[in-house]
Amino acid sequence: MPRLSSVPIRGALALAALVVTAACSSDPTAISVEMATDKVSRDFVDKALAEFRRTCPALFTVHASDVAGLTALVSDERSSAIRRLGWGVHIALSMKVRSSPMTLGGLTDPDRRADFLIGGGTTPGFSALSRTSARLCDLTPSPGRSQVFKPVPELAAHLPRLKYAVTAAQRAHWDDEMARAMAGTYQNQRNIAWCYSDGCDGIEPIDDVKACAWRLVIVAAKHPKAEASDAENVEIECRQNLTADEQRAARLAADEIFRKIYAKPLPK
Repeated sequence: MPRLSSVPIRGALALAALVVTAACSSDPTAISVEMATDKVSRDFVDKALAEFRRTCPALFTVHASDVAGLTALVSDERSSAIRRLGWGVHIALSMKVRSSPMTLGGLTDPDRRADFLIGGGTTPGFSALSRTSARLCDLTPSPGRSQVFKPVPELAAHLPRLKYAVTAAQRAHWDDEMARAMAGTYQNQRNIAWCYSDGCDGIEPIDDVKACAWRLVIVAAKHPKAEASDAENVEIECRQNLTADEQRAARLAADEIFRKIYAKPLPK
């Protein structure tokens, strides 16, 4: 029987050792990045993700064995929540939590995901979008809340703020909406309230107190076309969303608006 050469055996052993080393050194918390915008470079995205690692260390150390499939989608999509934070570009970071986590006791959903939104701009930081997400970063949501926001000022240097280019036509449309609202037109009043809550493409800044004030005016006016959602909006945008001081300020603003429109004080 011919003797086997020792050279290829050594080569195979070396290759096997290389494969084992590579497998052992693979990082389960490595983040796969998908770029869906050209408004920020990959270099700045990597720096932003490094800041997230620095400010959420538990996810990448203590809880690393319980997560997998970390994926970051970089986008300039402008949802209401993103606009309210002033983010021009944001990172949506998602991952899978193992069905039987070792470091996250008490989870009842075996197939839950943990999600984060990361941005810079005018309100730099990240949002942990569930209690599981918060626990992965050793954060605790406020009572009655499932989400928590952590300010990270350093992110402002890596991810751009939201910028608007308001046109003359947009400004003219806003002025017309306001004139009709001040004339008592129901739908235009609703549009104004929504714009102060949502941002109106930069025509007016988001102002929760003004949004609440207009919601109060709408309910107090008792329009024939009024909907059940109008009272619901007061509950959400005033009582749930504002502090006691902000609610008082909104009521004063609503009274001023109501007097200008209807020539009488806001009903109590």
